Amino acid sequence: MDNLTYWKDKWIEVGSEYILNKKTTNEAIEIWNESSKNYNGMVDIDRIDTVINKLENEGYINEDSVVLDLGCGTGAYPIPLSGICKSVDALDYSDGMLKVLQRKISENNINNIDIIKNNWNDLDLKKEGMYKKYDFVVCSLNPGCYNPTNLLKINEASKYGCCYISTDGKGKNERLEEADNIILGEKITTTDISNIIYPFNVLHFSNYNPSIFYVPCNWIVKSDYDKAVKKLTNRYKDYVDIDKDIEGNIKKFVKDNIIEDVFLEESKNTLGVITWKVVDS
Repeated sequence: MDNLTYWKDKWIEVGSEYILNKKTTNEAIEIWNESSKNYNGMVDIDRIDTVINKLENEGYINEDSVVLDLGCGTGAYPIPLSGICKSVDALDYSDGMLKVLQRKISENNINNIDIIKNNWNDLDLKKEGMYKKYDFVVCSLNPGCYNPTNLLKINEASKYGCCYISTDGKGKNERLEEADNIILGEKITTTDISNIIYPFNVLHFSNYNPSIFYVPCNWIVKSDYDKAVKKLTNRYKDYVDIDKDIEGNIKKFVKDNIIEDVFLEESKNTLGVITWKVVDS
């Protein structure tokens, strides 16, 4: 456990069972496009403020910083960073996410965010003029970087500092756990590919001397009946065949747990926030 190869291989191993890794690129994009319809309402503003204040206080970002956000989503980080930094490039491959971000940019009259639609997996940094272009690169809750290759690629885009944010592996969603037990008769066991322990150790044993701090992060998702049924159906279709019995169980569970036309679920998490400075090889 005390070497780079172990942590790289372990991260790749747990990733082999990750649902999104079993999807084609187009299938994954469609998932994110669908998620974009509700994603904006899930952002924990307090968590974002805590992280950005820490980054600013530690000197990673300032008014002269040129920043890249990988997997920017609907703009959780680009929007507030644009008020501090010189410019922000916001990269994502989901049209749905980027449309929401573009609307926010227009509504707030922001002129220092550039949207880049691209896939980090395939992006040629030198060809795109992004190699060592940025003073700071942030990557938050981005499944596209849930592997050692794409994590370490971040260093190629940055000429000074980097930040990687992911879960501590101890998150809890009591509503979904209850649904699993009632609908399937058992809790779904998911891979811990997003656990911050993997990227931290890959960076540590790559001699980047990463630092880490933790922030609480709770997501509250509100859905109507149809959206809740669709979400649970999508959750289970990768594990079981959705027959009439499963379909009926899903509908009954949603109906039994909907209050004033709202199906509510809360996900309680703690995020690990890694920061490090790029080291010349």
